[in-house]
Amino acid sequence: MEHHVFKDLAPAYIDGLTSEETNIQMEIHMEQCKKCQNYLNEMKEDLILADEKERKKDKGNIDYFKKVRTKNRKKMLVIVSSLLSVFILLVTIYYFMFVNMWLADIHNVETTMQHQDATVTLSFKSKKTNRYLITVDAMSSEGHIDTIFVYEKRNDFSTPAELLKDGISYTFTFLDENTIMLDNGEKRKITGKDKISIHYKDKTDEIFLKDLYDTINDPE
Repeated sequence: MEHHVFKDLAPAYIDGLTSEETNIQMEIHMEQCKKCQNYLNEMKEDLILADEKERKKDKGNIDYFKKVRTKNRKKMLVIVSSLLSVFILLVTIYYFMFVNMWLADIHNVETTMQHQDATVTLSFKSKKTNRYLITVDAMSSEGHIDTIFVYEKRNDFSTPAELLKDGISYTFTFLDENTIMLDNGEKRKITGKDKISIHYKDKTDEIFLKDLYDTINDPE
């Protein structure tokens, strides 16, 4: 077997792709030619080194993907935990704002008016000892309160004992029958249409501001 033929067949021989007859001829040639024998051994070593480098590269890629997957898993856990926390917070807020607090039954609310000079104080107080009232109000475009929602709330751990136990009051100060003084000291003109809507569970009461003024002169 000639040298160039041996070298051409060497890769196939190393991979075990040559026939038995060819293997015999190559082994006989190596016994007779140390140069070709060394060539084959060097090729085997190069292939082993190349294979080892490839395995290290593959292992590095696997380790990298493992790290990326671990980081992504941690990020996902953080995102899920954050979303869960937000959900729990929203559920808690919903419970205390809507389940644990509801529009009051008008029969459970004691409403009073008190007069002092040109001031009328409208007060709301729960008739039940284990309940508190909470009001939500809104301003008209003129700056005075025109809507009041009256809510009931249980006396539980979420409400400080001193909170609202004496009821809730709104004060209206009149300069004359057509003018009201706002909390910020500004004066606002009122008309016969200006009123306060008080919302309860099954009823809405309406009090016209001029009627409030009239109670100053005729409290009875």
